[in-house]
Amino acid sequence: MPATHASRRASQPAVVLVADDDPVMRLLMVEMLESVGLDAIEAADGAQAVALAAERSPDLILLDVEMPHMDGFAACRAIRDAAGGGSVPVVMVTGGDDLEAVTNAYEAGATDFVSKPINWPILGHRVLYVLRASDAIVRLRIADAQNRAVLAAIPDTFFRMSRDGVYLDYEPGRESPGREAPGPEAARRAGEWHDAAAPGAIVGRHVTEVLPREIAERLLEQVAQALQMRQVRSVEYELLHFGESQHFEARLVATGSAEVLGLVRDISERKHAEEQIRRLAYCDSLTGIPNRQAFLEVLERELQRSKIGNKKFAVLFMDLDAFKRINDTLGHDVGDQLLKQVSERLRETIRPSDLMSRGDPIPRAPEDGEAIQGTNLARLGGDEFTILIPDLDRVEHALNVAHRVKDAMRRPFVIEGNEIFVTASIGISLFPEDGDDCTSLLKYADTAMYHAKNCGKNNAKLYSSSLTMQIMSHVKLEVGLRRALQNDELYLLYQPQLDVRSNEIVGVEALVRWRHAERGIVSPTEFIPLAEETGLIVPIGEWVLRTACIQARRWQKLAGRPVRMAVNLSAKQFKDESLSQIVLSALNDTGLDPRLLELELTESTLMDDAKATLATLELLRGIGVYLSIDDFGTGYSSMNYLKRFDVRALKIDRSFISGLPQDSENAAITRAIIAMAHGLKMVVVAEGVETGEQLVLLEEYGCDMVQGFYLGRPAPADAVTGMLQKLWVPMLAK
Repeated sequence: MPATHASRRASQPAVVLVADDDPVMRLLMVEMLESVGLDAIEAADGAQAVALAAERSPDLILLDVEMPHMDGFAACRAIRDAAGGGSVPVVMVTGGDDLEAVTNAYEAGATDFVSKPINWPILGHRVLYVLRASDAIVRLRIADAQNRAVLAAIPDTFFRMSRDGVYLDYEPGRESPGREAPGPEAARRAGEWHDAAAPGAIVGRHVTEVLPREIAERLLEQVAQALQMRQVRSVEYELLHFGESQHFEARLVATGSAEVLGLVRDISERKHAEEQIRRLAYCDSLTGIPNRQAFLEVLERELQRSKIGNKKFAVLFMDLDAFKRINDTLGHDVGDQLLKQVSERLRETIRPSDLMSRGDPIPRAPEDGEAIQGTNLARLGGDEFTILIPDLDRVEHALNVAHRVKDAMRRPFVIEGNEIFVTASIGISLFPEDGDDCTSLLKYADTAMYHAKNCGKNNAKLYSSSLTMQIMSHVKLEVGLRRALQNDELYLLYQPQLDVRSNEIVGVEALVRWRHAERGIVSPTEFIPLAEETGLIVPIGEWVLRTACIQARRWQKLAGRPVRMAVNLSAKQFKDESLSQIVLSALNDTGLDPRLLELELTESTLMDDAKATLATLELLRGIGVYLSIDDFGTGYSSMNYLKRFDVRALKIDRSFISGLPQDSENAAITRAIIAMAHGLKMVVVAEGVETGEQLVLLEEYGCDMVQGFYLGRPAPADAVTGMLQKLWVPMLAK
C-alpha cells in the first residue's frame, strides 16, 4: 500500500473506504462524506475491504464490526499487517460502546471508534478530525512544519514519550492570550502545567524534570501499562496553572513497542461541574455545612474505623427548643437566618480536636458559603444538627462538648437588629455501648435528645436503654389517646365553685379524665401534656367544650337558675383560627346562654403574641362568654396585661392557698392579689381550698369564690346534681 496520502490530498479530496455489508448504511455514509468534501469507495464485506485498501490506498477507512467473510476486527488486523497499512487511520463502527468493544477495537489496531446509532451530522466532522490527527502523527515523525501548525491550533497537547519517560516529541495545546510562560524548571518546582515552556525545552527531557515527581511516577506507571496491555490508559492530575488550580487528563496509547502517544486535555470545567454536583448532594443548601447524606457516610466510615481500631466515639443530636414558634411568629425568613447563624456558631464553638480523629490534619478555614471539609458537623434538616466526636477517651468529653454547645446557643442571636433567644436540647449516644450500627446510634441520640426536652429543655442527656422503653410507652400512650375519643374513653368530672358570701354553688369547672381500656385511669398530668404535644388537645378540647355545654344546659333546666360552666382552653386551642366558630357552634347547638360559659386561659397563653391575643379575646367577648385567668401568680403576673386584656376574673393558684393560714408570705400575696383584682373590678376565685380555716381566712380577705377538696372533689355529673339540688331547694321554696 503506497504511502502517497499527503501528496494526493494536496491536490484532490481525501478518499475514504466505507466497509459495511448493509447497503443503506453505505449509502448514508457515502452521502455524509461527500457533504463534507470527501470522496468515498465502498466494500460490501471484510475481505473486499482488505483488497480495496491494498489496491486504492485510501486516506481513511470506516470499518463496520459485523460483516460476512471477515469481521471488522479481523479486517483491521489484516490491513495493519499489509505493507504500508500501519499509517492509515481506521475508524471502527460498532454497535456497542462498552469497555470490551473499545478494547477490541484498539487491540485490532483501530485509530478510533464510532458507536451506533450514528450521529450523522457529527460523523463527517469526526472523520475530518481523525484525518487531521493522522496527518499530525505522520508530520510529527517527519518533522513537517505544516502539520505542526495544524496541531498547534488544537487545544489539546500531544506528545510522544519513550518507555523510560523521555519526551521524544511535544506539541503544546493552544495557550490562552496574555499569559507569560515560565521556564520548565521553574514550572516543575512550582507544580505548574508542563506546557508552560517552548516545545524545544521539553523534548529530550525526562518527565520527572517537567512534572512534579508524584504525578510523573503515576504517568510512568500508565505508560508501562499502555505498552504492556496495548490499551488506552489515562491519568488525571491537578496542577497550578499561572497560580490557579487546574485539572488535566492524559490519555496514552502505544504506537510501537517502546513508545506511546499522549494527549493531554484540560478537564477543569468538568471537574468544576462534578464538584458542584457533589456539593448539591452532600452540602446543606441553606447553611453550607454537610447534610444528612454526608453525615451518614462519615458516620459509617468512623464506625468501620472504630471497629477495626477498637475505639469509641459519640454522636450528638442537637435540636433547637421552640424553633417552630420562631417560624410561626417571626416568619420563615427569620427562621432561616437563625439557622445560618446557629451553624456558624457551632463552627466557632466546636474545636478541631472535638471533630477530628487522632492524627488527622486540621481542616482549612472555609471560604464564604463553603462547606467545612473533613469535619463531622452536619445539619440533618429543620433545626436538627449532629456532631460526631471520634476517638472518645471519656464520656465526660462528649458531655463537655454538649454543654459548651448548649451554653453557646443561649447567647442572643441578632437578626435584623433584633435579639432572638433560643436554647438547645442535646442527646448523646455512644459506640459501642449503645449500638454498633449507624441507624441505631443516630436513633438513640435522637431519643436522648427528646428525653432532654422532656426534662425541661436546654439540657444534654446520655442515652440509656430505659429511654427506649419510655419512648415505646409514650408512643403506645399516644396511639391510645388518638383512639380515646372514638372509643368513648374520655369523660368529664365537675368541681363546684362556691360563692363565699351566699354559700351557694354558682359554678362548676369541667375536668377531663381518661379511662384507658388496659391501664385504667390515666392521670391528666400524663395525658394532657401528650395531647398538647401531638395537637390532639384541639379535638379533645372541642369535645370537652360541647359536653360541658350540654351538661350546663341540663342543670340550668333542672334548677331554673344560672350555673356557670368553666372550661379550660389550652394554648393550641386559643391559637386555633376556628376557635370562635367552635364556641359559637357549641353554644348554638346546646342552647346555652353565652354568659354561662366561662373560658379559662393561663397567663402564658395570653402573653404569647399579644397582638393576636387581643384579636382573639375581642372575638370571644363579642360572643358574650365569660373570660378568666387560670393559675394566676405562677406566670407573668403583670398589671399591664391585665388592663389590656380586660378579663372578668382571675383564679389564684393553689400553691398560694396551700400554705394558709400558717405561711405569712403566701397570706400577704393572696391579700395583694385580691386587692389588685378588686381594684380592676375583677372577680377572684381561690383554687385548692382544703380546710375550713382557709375558707374563713379567704372570706376575711374578701375573696369572691372558692373551690377545692374541702367543698367538693371533682365528681361525676349525677353527684354534682345532688349537691346542687340541696342548695337549690330552699331557694325554690321561697
